[in-house]
Amino acid sequence: MNRRQGGFTLLEILIVLSLLAVLLTLVGGALVGANRAVMKADRYATRLDERRAAQGFLRQAISQALPLDLADNGASAPGLFVGTAQRLQFAATLPGNLGGGIQLHTIELAGPPAQQWMQIAFAQVQDNVLRAWGEPQVLLHGVRGLALSYRGATPEGKPTGWLDAWPWPNRLPGTVRVKVQLDGAVGWPEEVIALRLDLSGGGSGSVTGEGK
Repeated sequence: MNRRQGGFTLLEILIVLSLLAVLLTLVGGALVGANRAVMKADRYATRLDERRAAQGFLRQAISQALPLDLADNGASAPGLFVGTAQRLQFAATLPGNLGGGIQLHTIELAGPPAQQWMQIAFAQVQDNVLRAWGEPQVLLHGVRGLALSYRGATPEGKPTGWLDAWPWPNRLPGTVRVKVQLDGAVGWPEEVIALRLDLSGGGSGSVTGEGK
């Protein structure tokens, strides 16, 4: 009786290699999927942090709008508070960690229509001239649309509804509503910001505090 020699046949080796290839493909696909999920979660978290930072800055800046007309210093400024549906300009104190001082804040969209961002620019009076202070700073990337609206009181003291543009640049509104459309899964909850100095029902002051 002949003894069968030990070892594997070529067919058996090919079958084992095929099974290993299938297993490695499944494991590799699972690792790639897990890596994509982690990267997506990281992007979402980063995007959420950017949105929260932008909301916090806007809330702080707009709420601290001052009844100051920089034109009273000889500078060229359009008024105390200029607000349209996609642009907002007002004077407010800049936090100390960003340079401090009273700056003219300008918030608006910039960039090509397919890839816009929200930015803020600063200007201050230097030698009786309103000059840009540094470069515009990006608040949030990937913005598809910006809608600002305003509510306050008329010069006669009657309350207004929400207005797409603030028609009285020498008066402060009472509240500003900010709506933003963002790319991606992160949304922007509607934000209503109340001005701390609500002078919408009365005369607004100049730099010296005198009524206009």
